[in-house]
Amino acid sequence: MSDTPATSKISILVWLRNTFIAGLFVVVPVVITLWILNFLYYLVSGLTEPLVIRFAGHYRQSLPDFLLAEGSMPGTVTIPGAALVMTLLLVCGIGLVATNVIGLRLVSYFDYLLNRVPVVNMIYPLAKQMVDSLKSLGGSARDSANKQVVYIKYPALNGYLVGFLTGSYSDSEGRKMVTVFLPTAPNPITGFVVVFEESQIQRAHISMDAAWKMIVSGGLLPPPGIVPAPTDLKSKSNPC
Repeated sequence: MSDTPATSKISILVWLRNTFIAGLFVVVPVVITLWILNFLYYLVSGLTEPLVIRFAGHYRQSLPDFLLAEGSMPGTVTIPGAALVMTLLLVCGIGLVATNVIGLRLVSYFDYLLNRVPVVNMIYPLAKQMVDSLKSLGGSARDSANKQVVYIKYPALNGYLVGFLTGSYSDSEGRKMVTVFLPTAPNPITGFVVVFEESQIQRAHISMDAAWKMIVSGGLLPPPGIVPAPTDLKSKSNPC
């Protein structure tokens, strides 16, 4: 029995729908990636773009045309990519200065001044604390034992929260305490810093990279392979 025209029309529509959805799953991640890269590019290069525009405008006659492009402001020219390179070099230079003794003193004095400026002293300390907390999530192999993915008991249905162990200390009563950053999904930049007794923490045996992917994807990207059952933090087994 041959298909009726109506059935053939529905089959074509279903094929078009499935093809469109398949293409959408390929295109959307690429578009999101390009959008984020474009946003970061203009965010970083925007810091020194005025200097590049001024330089390109002053030496316009001496520069070859293939190096120039229209600037962000009408009637101006710029050198594509130069602002990004200049900003990265500037940040590297600041980092180089901040790693020596004199630079550390200058950074401390700079922090002192910003903490004394009205309005600024309400924003800068919070931004600095947030960056410091994110920086503490990394770490080298030497301090990987103190920078690991952990499970926190969820107060319902016997579930777990995924967190990052960021530090440890002993309180006045001699109890071993740990600080854990609990990121929110799908935006892990925000979250909570909670203090627990060490005995309340369970090692997750998940790599930092896999944990970040799982949080950002809202659980759509679980850790690869078989993950061992959570163990007490005091266990001697190494995290993945």
